[in-house]
Amino acid sequence: MSASEIEEGEYPGTRLRKHRHDLGHDDHGPKLAAGTTRAIQGLLGLWIALTLLLVVYALVGSSGPRSAAAPTSSGSAAPAAK
Repeated sequence: MSASEIEEGEYPGTRLRKHRHDLGHDDHGPKLAAGTTRAIQGLLGLWIALTLLLVVYALVGSSGPRSAAAPTSSGSAAPAAK
């Protein structure tokens, strides 16, 4: 739509009417679609939060103190001869 076109209900020389979103009105569409959208947003938010927790857990786990490695045996069960 170009600037020279006039929207339905608008008249030259008058102030532009505000859009329904600017006035705080809900968007068109069934309420089920709005609920589904909110559910998807909630799931995505949960996914992001859990991913961030996993990253923090991995970073904390990898930067913690390292325990001394246990001495390894040569593989035989018999004690070494003196």
